[in-house]
Amino acid sequence: MKIFIDSADLKEIEKYVSWGICDGVTTNPSICLKSGVTGGEEGMKQRSIEIANLIAPQPLSVEVTSDDIDQVFAQARKFNTWADNISVKVTITDRNGASLLPAVYRLVSEGISVNVTAMMTFNQAIMAAKAINAGLEKTNIKKTHFISIFAGRISEEHGVEHSQKVLEDVRQWLDFHNYKNIEIIVGSVRSPENVKLWGKSGAHILTIPPEVIGKCLMNARTKETVVQFLNDANKAMQSL
Repeated sequence: MKIFIDSADLKEIEKYVSWGICDGVTTNPSICLKSGVTGGEEGMKQRSIEIANLIAPQPLSVEVTSDDIDQVFAQARKFNTWADNISVKVTITDRNGASLLPAVYRLVSEGISVNVTAMMTFNQAIMAAKAINAGLEKTNIKKTHFISIFAGRISEEHGVEHSQKVLEDVRQWLDFHNYKNIEIIVGSVRSPENVKLWGKSGAHILTIPPEVIGKCLMNARTKETVVQFLNDANKAMQSL
């Protein structure tokens, strides 16, 4: 299982790179704003290039800011020029529920990595995978593409067991049809319990906010044991 850092904070990302647990990064305009990015698209471009260079060759997902299909094309093509490891995040539908899979298919066929996002169901995920695979058949550029399933939001509506089942079923379907260039990202991870549950689902990637990563390492008994180890070691060293 891979971990993507859900952040645009360079210091945070660099920290997890130094820990060896950063396999990629996911961002969106809201995350950029929270991380202190200013200057509109130019500011987002600069930060994206900095992150992409920091984590290369690992992927960075950058989200389009429109659901108008022509603007999705234009932004995706522009974002793709920022760095070789950019993956363009496109929602599965527009705000009215109309499919954006024509954009996904066309972008993949042009050799642009996509991250189809905001999916809540098995059916959405396999339709997105089909569109990606069809695009891959049109190009010799075999980049990795992603399908992001928002397990946290699924759990809110249907319970965590249902979210787990969706992830397991999608992974089984991808493997059965040998879709090797498509990976499942679990989005909307909100707690260490989510990491434990969905980390066993067969999903390829969990995208995790820094605050949740910190909580995954916290344990009172571990802290107590470390203190005991250090005290015992110091006493032993004095007697050596």
